[in-house]
Amino acid sequence: MKLTLALERVKNARDCLEIEQRFFGDFKRQSSTPPSGINLKLVMTSGCRSELSVHRLLGGLAVAAVFVFLFLAAYRIELPGLYYDELVFVNAALGAPDNTFIHLRLGPLPILLMPYLGALKAWIYVPIFHLLGVSPLTIRLPAILIAAVTLIVLYCAMRDSVGAAWAAIIVCVMAVDPANLFPSKLDWGPTVLMHFFQAIILALWFSYRKKPQLWKPVMIAVCFGLGFFDKFNFVWFLFAFAVGIGLCYSDSLQILWSSLPRFVRWLAIIVILAGFGFMAHLIVPLFYNFRQTNVHPASLAVHWHSLLSTLSGQAMAGFIFGNASGIIPYIPFWLIILDGWLALACLFLPSSNSVAWENQRNGVFCLLVGVLIFIQIAITPQAGGPHHYSMVFPMPLLAFGFFAASLYARAATGTLRLADAAVFGSAAMCIFIVNSHNTAVYLSHFRRDLWYNPRWSPEIYALSRYVNEHGFEARRIICVDWGLHTQLYALAPKKLRRRMRDHWPTFKALGEKEQKEQTATLNHFFPEGKTLVLTFAASKEAFPETRRNFLASVIAHPQLKLQLVKEFWSGGEKIYELYEVVRLPHFVLQGILRTGGIETGGGSFTVTNNIAHNHGVAGIWGRP
Repeated sequence: MKLTLALERVKNARDCLEIEQRFFGDFKRQSSTPPSGINLKLVMTSGCRSELSVHRLLGGLAVAAVFVFLFLAAYRIELPGLYYDELVFVNAALGAPDNTFIHLRLGPLPILLMPYLGALKAWIYVPIFHLLGVSPLTIRLPAILIAAVTLIVLYCAMRDSVGAAWAAIIVCVMAVDPANLFPSKLDWGPTVLMHFFQAIILALWFSYRKKPQLWKPVMIAVCFGLGFFDKFNFVWFLFAFAVGIGLCYSDSLQILWSSLPRFVRWLAIIVILAGFGFMAHLIVPLFYNFRQTNVHPASLAVHWHSLLSTLSGQAMAGFIFGNASGIIPYIPFWLIILDGWLALACLFLPSSNSVAWENQRNGVFCLLVGVLIFIQIAITPQAGGPHHYSMVFPMPLLAFGFFAASLYARAATGTLRLADAAVFGSAAMCIFIVNSHNTAVYLSHFRRDLWYNPRWSPEIYALSRYVNEHGFEARRIICVDWGLHTQLYALAPKKLRRRMRDHWPTFKALGEKEQKEQTATLNHFFPEGKTLVLTFAASKEAFPETRRNFLASVIAHPQLKLQLVKEFWSGGEKIYELYEVVRLPHFVLQGILRTGGIETGGGSFTVTNNIAHNHGVAGIWGRP
């Protein structure tokens, strides 16, 4: 086994020497007949210094691309407005004072936020929120920084395989790629840690291929565990990676297996089987629950279109701004097609160059991993959002880089190499220009007061300021529709958070309950005194029945006095409504009933009847 490794390293060194001879042929030709006064050692030293300068220049270019990414991602960091799913981790990061988005605890420590979402992100943010508080800056900037580190990791992984030039080109393209830039700022999937662990795993594997060391597969296993804990759908990447390794790098698996002592082999088998069993124990119930919801899976064509729109940035722009006009959607499709053609070209152009062969295998591996992830998304119930398809990124770009480097290394003459560099460089420049255009279109929305999806509206900050100012006057603050609570909770003072409740699931189903059950629910939600109720405006609701059931149920109960306190507008449209619900004391209610339900000076029935008239809401039991 050691002899095999030694021979493989000698072969790689020989091929690298051949490439070096091609790059520095001029220096060697000069050294064969050096003119008088010119020292051979001086010529070779100059060549090495020149090569080192080029590497430093390319490294600086990659670093500059990372800083460009940071600037673009952090531009108007508060926009769009904070999103409900973006902040599901905040309660756990603040110490989990209540059970909002706490599915499983180990004592006081949150473990799972949802049945499929771990608390890893919340753990990372604990010191950040403790030292700096909760704000759009402290929520979004750490995710952007992690995404920037991911770019650096991918550059290092590519540089060791394809060289600094191709690695710098790929990182420059990724730095302005909408599929990377948009989700990294918002991280509502979440996707930032997912891409980070993907990059670490790929870098460790490519490093293991060059220099096998046992600690690298161990770290790969640890990263898989952390990625799965972050979100269970990381199993898509785990399965695709395992299949890709088995098909593309069976030799490395054999060498790794033969290098392990027998005891370690059995221990590895037990750990792997236990890990897969544990994952199956967690994942299988999710499939069963989703099957009960009668969700009809989308067709393959729909999934394919969704993938392309996600990779182009069209899906995110449409989701946030309501339209994706100006976004050029064609690059992902043609990039995947180009990867396919380059893979065929590599297969039909055999080469004895081991560097070219290794990059070809790496390219096929990345392309295969991307395809397998897409297939798993297509067959998974309730999967199909941009945050799911984002896992395919950056596999098409990495495959392009590996295939381009492989074909470049196969070129036998300088002319062919220049032709390859021109073709692949032009393709990369085209992708870079289109990505830059799409990113500019996306960011241009932040410079003008344009329409936002109500769930992403910046008006959430005005609503939060009002609630923080007046919330202590109320005993409770209730959100009756999905998409409001986590943002208001995160931005509220610590003492005010204790009064906040997210009751949209109850109000969504309230209209289907009997009168007695509805009365008990309202008695529990609205104690004696004032309660602030927040909802989206008509036609802006996430679930229209929540607002409708809230208004109808309160109107139907004379002990509750309802009043519309404030409306919040953005872009010429009403986004939010804030109501005040007051439960009248028992003796006041008895006086109202004795006088026939009429109060002078504008009592409860007058206000509620006006609201019912304005919004077309009848009592729950009075509807036909």
